[in-house]
Amino acid sequence: MSDDEIDGRIGFEVDGRTLCIRDALEGEALSLRFDREPQPQPALTELFPVPVDRAVSLEAESVSLLVETIVTVRNANGEFVAQLDDSTEFPRGTYYIDVNGATKALVRAPDVEMSATGMVDSEAVELTFDRPTTVTVAARSLHTRPEATITVPDDPSALAEAVSVLGSSIKEFTPERSWPTLRGYPPRIRVGDELDIPSPLVSPDTGVGVVVRPTYDDVYRLSTLAYYLGARVVVGDAPAIRLDTGYVESLPTEGVALEERAEKLLRTWFFLDTLARTEGYVKSDRHEYELVGGELSFYPPNLADLSMSERLMEYLEVDPETVAPYTPEWPTKAVVRPVPESAELLPHLAHVLAPVRVRGPADPTADGPIALATSPWTNYRKDDSGGSEIPVPDGPSIPAGTAALTAESYENPLSRSKTARGEIRVVVLTDSAERAEGLRQALADPAVPSGIGTWEVIDRPESDTVRSTLSDSAVDIAYCSLPTEPDQVVAADGAVSLDGLGAAPALAVFETDPAPAFGTSIIENGGLSAILTEDMLDPGSARGLIGLLSSGVPTAASVGLSGIEGETRTRIVGDPGIEIASDSILAVHVYSVRSESPTSHHIDRGSVLSLSVRPGTEHQLFAEVFHSMEELQGRTGISGPTVDSSELWWLLNQDDVVLRLNGRLLLPDDIDEEADTERLARRHLSRENDPAEGVSEHCSE
Repeated sequence: MSDDEIDGRIGFEVDGRTLCIRDALEGEALSLRFDREPQPQPALTELFPVPVDRAVSLEAESVSLLVETIVTVRNANGEFVAQLDDSTEFPRGTYYIDVNGATKALVRAPDVEMSATGMVDSEAVELTFDRPTTVTVAARSLHTRPEATITVPDDPSALAEAVSVLGSSIKEFTPERSWPTLRGYPPRIRVGDELDIPSPLVSPDTGVGVVVRPTYDDVYRLSTLAYYLGARVVVGDAPAIRLDTGYVESLPTEGVALEERAEKLLRTWFFLDTLARTEGYVKSDRHEYELVGGELSFYPPNLADLSMSERLMEYLEVDPETVAPYTPEWPTKAVVRPVPESAELLPHLAHVLAPVRVRGPADPTADGPIALATSPWTNYRKDDSGGSEIPVPDGPSIPAGTAALTAESYENPLSRSKTARGEIRVVVLTDSAERAEGLRQALADPAVPSGIGTWEVIDRPESDTVRSTLSDSAVDIAYCSLPTEPDQVVAADGAVSLDGLGAAPALAVFETDPAPAFGTSIIENGGLSAILTEDMLDPGSARGLIGLLSSGVPTAASVGLSGIEGETRTRIVGDPGIEIASDSILAVHVYSVRSESPTSHHIDRGSVLSLSVRPGTEHQLFAEVFHSMEELQGRTGISGPTVDSSELWWLLNQDDVVLRLNGRLLLPDDIDEEADTERLARRHLSRENDPAEGVSEHCSE
């Protein structure tokens, strides 16, 4: 058996008056302090309105919570009552105190009057009950990493059995599973000699089955859909979805048609689940329902209590094209080769709900990546109809505008801590004094991008410096503007091989058309991602790329939004949704602004998904120029309002905003005052009206 200590995600320990809740899977702990020494006894998890892994009961009259947690109060029905930001008194009732910190904990206090104090300028939140009572404490692991490893042999039928248990990480199969925090991280898959599924892992009992032919092509194409449905995957003569109502939805037998149908079903059913959950654990007033609700034959929340099969029967009545305009973009779309090794990617792709397509040679010894990925934020080439072509992993190179995927590129983020935004360490290596000076000026003028903590530009480094930089795990971004040879970086006194360095920066950028092996070496040595450019970047573009990466924008979105694809073709190694900087801000809003006059600007907007901000996350727009309803994170191309310069200046200075003004990325540190936005708009409009003037002015900058 291949087992990663999966017996018990949550543990409770007593230390004096403190109850320590340990998340064994995450390696984290959360402490609650009571007015007396706890005497915990096992309790029913069914007492709680949300899924929990384990619960205990104990006597208490007060409980103290650390202030770095977010504490909310819900009533006996699980409905939101208050977030504890100020001292508050609560009338008699049964309350659930929801604590989100190093792990998720809940405290159930039945039939009490309750007071909450100490939120401001205090080390703890104090909750006091009107009398001693039996409280129940429960917790759920954040489950941001696999809890077990499945071994599969070179046999598609065995792999189908393994895919059947990927859904074991999902906490429940109501529409609430569309929340990413309730899906957990699926167990790993490793290729080995025989099928070995650790005994605690079982296929969920959802009443849904997915039929595949005994080929890698079928299993791969249907793996993410099967995971989301918690379906049992069985081998048969033709692909299909079977419901326990007796209904069978036949699927196409031709490969491309099958993967397209699987993606449409996943997109439609996932989106409808997000509408059906709006009156569930987290009440929300969803903008998407306002847009699409009138075209549906049912009110989605009314389906929340149906069985999975009954709900899917209703969903099947919805044309996928009806909801497509309102659904988020997948942060990653994968293309895998039909080889056994691609199976190791399936749990990681399912985790971000990535649709999977199959292309390329079936020969496991063929040279090149086993999988590629595309992102909505990078410019992989379009076909004649305006849609994206499907890249093919059929050679040693990586197609421009795509990312090469390996199992290590997903495993490394699970064990490597990310640096906080504002503390990012950047090291730039250049081969000329002129280039070094240009990059120094770009990074420092008018101000260093706010995500960067320390930075240096090293001119013509010797091999020891190159080697130490590219093997330093304390470096977050290594920007290498040095010449390259096959598998080597050229330093002032010789060449440096990247093989076997033992460690690596979180991310490396290599210029001037390096081989894919440069990015692969960064991953193999423990890095998270690499960006490869065919040409040397303009220093201003390099500033934009580094500024976005250091602020927590995912890799592919940083490439696309920085505008560097207008200068050069790019390639990525690692998932396009990986972030280099950690950030407490979940939503990254993207505003594409077109000036209609120096003081009037039209906005098109969107938001970014990533490996940590996954499909199903909601955000609310608080700016007065937008509506105040909740939206799904990850929608793009939304036509917004026209704003004046003061509103544009306000947006630019929000921590969660990436803004492009008339095609130019603007970091908050790039301009000093509102008048600068009008100056840039006026310059752009003058170029549009007089191209000759625009060329002259551009050349003089």
